[in-house]
Amino acid sequence: MASIKNVKSKKSKLSNEDKENITVLLQTAKEAGATEVIYIGADEVVVDDRVRLKCFIPLCRHYGDLVCPPNVPTPDEFRRYLKQYRFALLLSTEYINPPKPKSLADSEEVSSEIRTKSTDLSDILLKLEGVSLQKGYRFAAGFTGGSCNYCDSCVKTGGECKTPYRARPSMEAVGVDCRNIEKCGYGFRISGQRQSQMVGPSAR
Repeated sequence: MASIKNVKSKKSKLSNEDKENITVLLQTAKEAGATEVIYIGADEVVVDDRVRLKCFIPLCRHYGDLVCPPNVPTPDEFRRYLKQYRFALLLSTEYINPPKPKSLADSEEVSSEIRTKSTDLSDILLKLEGVSLQKGYRFAAGFTGGSCNYCDSCVKTGGECKTPYRARPSMEAVGVDCRNIEKCGYGFRISGQRQSQMVGPSAR
């Protein structure tokens, strides 16, 4: 059974019901395939404008996707939203990077494999978001790591999303500094072999 770790944040005061629900959410994520899952106080989520800057410099090829800048909340907007949340869950999966492709056909196969792994992780996130809603956290919202991969290519700004109930913005798009979590002392690590995502259950 998954157990919760003590939140170090002095600002995050959780009820016994919150703690019980967090235990269920952690276990749900593990059973769904997450390699690691932790919870932190919402005030420990670091939002840095420079993270979103990397969407522009160098210009990311996903810029203009429907769940990427400029179609998602700005860091300032996200900071305002975050103040109304008590805690967040951060989850990751681990995988072995595929070998470097030697041909165009190999490249397409590798790209397909990466997309599949990415959507598998997103599906875990959506399940966790759903359980959060069932627990009464009606403002629970999930954020992916990196670009959305449910479609081979996005219709971009002005188009109509083909998977509106599955596509989620990335943490980086709203300015979340994922690697700062490593400094919080939870033993959570983000590397080239891991993908991470966050879901933020809120007060009811």
